Amino acid sequence: MHVLIVGLHESAADISSLIRSRGHTVVTPNGTQATSNSENTLEADLILIVGTEGLQEVAAENHEYAKQRVCLAHASLSHMIHDAIHIDDLFNDLDDLSTRLPFIERRVGIRDVKEREFAAVFHSTVDGIILIDERGTIESVNRSAEEIFGYSAKELKGTNVSILMPMPHSERHDDYIRNYLETGTAKIIGIGREVTGRRKNGDLFPMDLGVSEIRKHGKIFFTGIVRDISERRRLEHEVLRISEQERRRIGQDLHDGLGQMLTGIGLISQNMGREMQKENSHFEDRAREITDLIREADQMARNLAHGLVQVELEGDGLTAALRNLCKNAERFFDVTCTLEIEGDIRVDDSSAASNIYRITQEAISNAVKHGQAGVITVSATDQDGALEITINDDGIGFPTTLSEDRGMGVDIMGYRARVIGGTLTIDRRPEGGTRVRCVLSSE
Repeated sequence: MHVLIVGLHESAADISSLIRSRGHTVVTPNGTQATSNSENTLEADLILIVGTEGLQEVAAENHEYAKQRVCLAHASLSHMIHDAIHIDDLFNDLDDLSTRLPFIERRVGIRDVKEREFAAVFHSTVDGIILIDERGTIESVNRSAEEIFGYSAKELKGTNVSILMPMPHSERHDDYIRNYLETGTAKIIGIGREVTGRRKNGDLFPMDLGVSEIRKHGKIFFTGIVRDISERRRLEHEVLRISEQERRRIGQDLHDGLGQMLTGIGLISQNMGREMQKENSHFEDRAREITDLIREADQMARNLAHGLVQVELEGDGLTAALRNLCKNAERFFDVTCTLEIEGDIRVDDSSAASNIYRITQEAISNAVKHGQAGVITVSATDQDGALEITINDDGIGFPTTLSEDRGMGVDIMGYRARVIGGTLTIDRRPEGGTRVRCVLSSE
């Protein structure tokens, strides 16, 4: 055990001899006063305060460190001890200290075991853990956090946590903490969310972040649990790529295969009708009816093919596409489907617009096929830079638990939302039916 004797006192030499006689090390060099900046201070397991100078030093400079150690003070100083200094025990004289030392040694041993157990869990956790104070200064990180961000713990300790974030979140992080401490309103704290991290080499990557508040020695700290989800995002992109590829294949087959076949059958039926007309056959009307039905089926197949082909939309083209989507839903599914627009719905990123379109398309399809809806309302609003698409229906409502044999539609909707940096929620409406809500923020 390393013992730090703080302060000058006539009994300091005798105390040092007692400590050494029990096989411990006194880290105060030559009996002189050690300061809070001394590396020896950080090695101490036990702090002994034996003089008023030592008490003043601990109170003025070293009290935060003292709170983390086992501290003993001379009883003569008890009237000077205040709440800022954590004292575990008092001793009256050398004999009293000698009697108490075995119990103190046990207390230090228990604390060391707990610290080792905590360190083992802290550093073996696969998720990155970052501990910061209320100013946003990094206190410690585990090995997983070192691997995720590419910094060593030594490089990060004492720096602001914004070093691990890209703009603009790095500039706003201190405001998030300040706002939470002043108002209790959580923007990040207590809320798990997906954010973007920045590695030491400048690379940006997606990560899940959960932040919780802890109190230690009267101070507020925040613990951030981070998980690099780059691989998950890559797999989600792959799922979407395969999904779009399959859509295109089916759409192309409908257009080039079934569409052309129906066109050919329609021409044959039309020719048969003409021949029947020449022969005054009473089947002429039936042939004409068949021809009309084939033309409708051909047009429907082409419309379906158009809906399955990858949608590339930019600017205000999304509004027109959503309007056509609602019209086609009414035509194909025999439902009432209306579009409500509020604000300037403009998406300059064609990939984001395409994914929003597909989410809406899937939500409408689910409302009809699974929700048995008769009325569907698609609302698109733009408020303070956040684009929100909401699909409400009057069907039987979204199930509280999804069956294991369900398709991938709901999962792919979630993938699409995350790929474009949005959030997707699906829930039951209080008045009945289902609400699908996708929010794409500009931040």
